[in-house]
Amino acid sequence: MPLPPPLPQPLLHRSPPASWRRALIHAAQWLPSRKDDTPSVVVISRSDIFPPDHGAAVKIERTAWGLSHHVPQVFLIGDDRHSYHVFRNGRRDRMFFPRAVSALGPPRALVRAALARRRIPRDDAFLYAAWFDWSYALRAAWLALRHDVRLLQAEFPAYAAPALAISQWLGGKTLLVEHNVEHRRLQQQHPSTDPRAIEFLRELEVGMCNRVDAVVAVSERDRDLLVDDGVEASRIHAIPHGVDLDGFDRAVRMDIRAKLGIDGSCPILVYHGIYRYPPNLEAMQVMAREILPRLRDRGLRPLVVAIGRDPPARTLHPDILFTGPVDSIAPWLKGADVAVVPLRQGEGTRMKILDYFAARLPVVTTSKGIEGIVFEPGRHAIVRDDPDGFAAAVADLVQDRALAQRLGEAGREIANQLDWRRIAARYLDLVHLRG
Repeated sequence: MPLPPPLPQPLLHRSPPASWRRALIHAAQWLPSRKDDTPSVVVISRSDIFPPDHGAAVKIERTAWGLSHHVPQVFLIGDDRHSYHVFRNGRRDRMFFPRAVSALGPPRALVRAALARRRIPRDDAFLYAAWFDWSYALRAAWLALRHDVRLLQAEFPAYAAPALAISQWLGGKTLLVEHNVEHRRLQQQHPSTDPRAIEFLRELEVGMCNRVDAVVAVSERDRDLLVDDGVEASRIHAIPHGVDLDGFDRAVRMDIRAKLGIDGSCPILVYHGIYRYPPNLEAMQVMAREILPRLRDRGLRPLVVAIGRDPPARTLHPDILFTGPVDSIAPWLKGADVAVVPLRQGEGTRMKILDYFAARLPVVTTSKGIEGIVFEPGRHAIVRDDPDGFAAAVADLVQDRALAQRLGEAGREIANQLDWRRIAARYLDLVHLRG
């Protein structure tokens, strides 16, 4: 059987090609149809989810977890052609596709070549693989053939293509969750990107938004930007990110000083993210160049614990420790004194802020660092955009523990309203799938 072609460009107003349907029928013949009557959700996403140690991974994994408290089964598929994850009432299990399904798909080298021809920035190209890789649709279809899939949820624009294909073939509602306005984010972070590539990504994103049943934007600002780009306003719903309150409440505080063998009086500042993402790395460079020297001038020498994958090869400062990925950030955050977010660029909602709020950590941030969060400056977080003010705010919180505690408790009040189960219920309400 010839391999189906990649999705044609643009697929913005077309039905899936007939060759995709033939591939689906061919694969289905390998296995008996055992479709159950258990309402299910399929989430189609990127694959770097486990461990969930960066914002997008936390959001995707916790959304699936939250959805599983409202529907019997939630299936999460990504770039891994061999396995998928199923969530049932908050429990996650890894499952495997039959060989007849996992063996089908275009060669990955061809997918990479197609992405390169589009001149998509290399670090972000993987987010668009589903546009050219029909194995996503095939794997989602296999799940839909065997289960009563009521919702196909895409995380990021390109994953809406296989979701829409399955919806047309086999039924089910479609929902696209926008972590950012992606083409704008890429243009900002990679200003030298070929304008034709940005236009391709804009058409893809707007086209997918205008075809799915509903779109989730994580802030009113992102919603407005999507409308400005040409997305029908009635399709877009602003629903903020959530936070894993149960996970933070269950986590045991880590004694970071004892673990690292440092002075018990050393203040612990904390930040987390993926450091191949330029805004996160720049934030730690700002700490190294501008904030820590000012704190030392005030007689303070804190340790900055920078949690997350892809740390820089060379240390930025002797008082910044990059941990690499950790199994759970909650114990680390609960063991720190102050969260610092000196971000100067980036798009979307800062999920890390919600994590700090959930951990009852006082937060010092820039305006960019808390973008997308509804809060009261000075009560829930301290916002300072100049290095002198930022360092002074950190020093105040380190030296005044009563102030730090008040700020941390106020931040927790915001987190209490954003449990992932509540967020997931709002997703289902958009497509009328919750009783």
